[in-house]
Amino acid sequence: MTELYGVHDSGYISAVKSNETVYIHRLQSLDHWENVLGEISGDINEDSPVQITSNSGSGARNSASLSLFNVDDRYTPSKNSDIWYNRKFRILVGTALNGRIYWEPMGVFITSNANESDGVLSITAADKFAQLNGELGIGRCVSEFSTDISKGDIYIADLIREVLMRPIGNGYPLDPVMPLIDPYFSKTKLYADIALSAGQFYGEIITTLAKMYGADCYYDRSGRLVFRRKPSLNIPSWYMHKGYSWRFEENDSLIIGSPARSTALDGSNIITVCTDNTEGEVYSYTARNLSAESPLNIKTAGERYPDEPIVYISMGDTTRGSGEEKCRQYAEYLLMQQTANSVSDSFCCRLIPHIEVEDIISYKGEDRLVTGISYDLTSRQMQITSCNVAFLPDNYTLEV
Repeated sequence: MTELYGVHDSGYISAVKSNETVYIHRLQSLDHWENVLGEISGDINEDSPVQITSNSGSGARNSASLSLFNVDDRYTPSKNSDIWYNRKFRILVGTALNGRIYWEPMGVFITSNANESDGVLSITAADKFAQLNGELGIGRCVSEFSTDISKGDIYIADLIREVLMRPIGNGYPLDPVMPLIDPYFSKTKLYADIALSAGQFYGEIITTLAKMYGADCYYDRSGRLVFRRKPSLNIPSWYMHKGYSWRFEENDSLIIGSPARSTALDGSNIITVCTDNTEGEVYSYTARNLSAESPLNIKTAGERYPDEPIVYISMGDTTRGSGEEKCRQYAEYLLMQQTANSVSDSFCCRLIPHIEVEDIISYKGEDRLVTGISYDLTSRQMQITSCNVAFLPDNYTLEV
């Protein structure tokens, strides 16, 4: 068998569409630096679902559940086992046809819970963001930590890398894998100091930065932290430049059952972000969904505010960007998240391993943004949730 990794050529497309395709899933146990220690395939319990759930947005995007036959107690959690505190594993899916296996990484996970019954070990796991948000209890600040922009410029990219290299004991850094950071943040300076009290987690610095700059932070399927700006000004046009990850045809044989459309309209279409300074000029920006094609736009749904109608951010150093721009970045980020999650289509199809959240697909002749996927590797199916790109807000007005 020829094994190919991350290749999506005509052979892969044919394999996805063929009824003769065999799907294989494999686990790779990893050390802290994510070197492969070993592989697990034959002991995966095929009678129990191997599931991965992935959702768009910042934070922990991916979770997984699976079970292993605990032959000779080899997977019983211990310091010498593949299953132990903060020990990582990678899940890969192979699409096999005509002497080729196309392997696709589905994420790097850390076990959060493991229970054994009748010789079967059931595992639930979270992606590596669990190291940052306190879910695993690591990366805790043991004494007060604070930046100090009065002593010199602090660049966002440098601060993120510094946080990831914070020690968590035994000489281990929090995350030794090089992050993928938008080049914009290599020349963007911190405009307000960030402080942590003892007991808080270092990852809160990264999530705070994401809020300050209207950015997404999450782990991709290769296990690297991504910190990037959200598209702004004309959001649908930004997404439309992306190529299709997959085109679903009318009456496509890959689609299973009847699709469901969700139009709960439980999102917000107007969000105001304001600076929290008590001295000097106070800045604010109101992002409004005025997209004529969005059923959530203000003209058809009225002004729908979130639970907190005004979100406050730090004004910080006034020489490091305008207050209006700081408010705009975060307001537009929040509005897009609200809109994308409020109107969606959901359908089930055969497993297409390379599709992931925030890909663009063609479905029923429309460009659609994938907002969530639930993969069932055992049944070889996936549930895709997506919204029409035209439903995203594409016009903003400034409210003074």
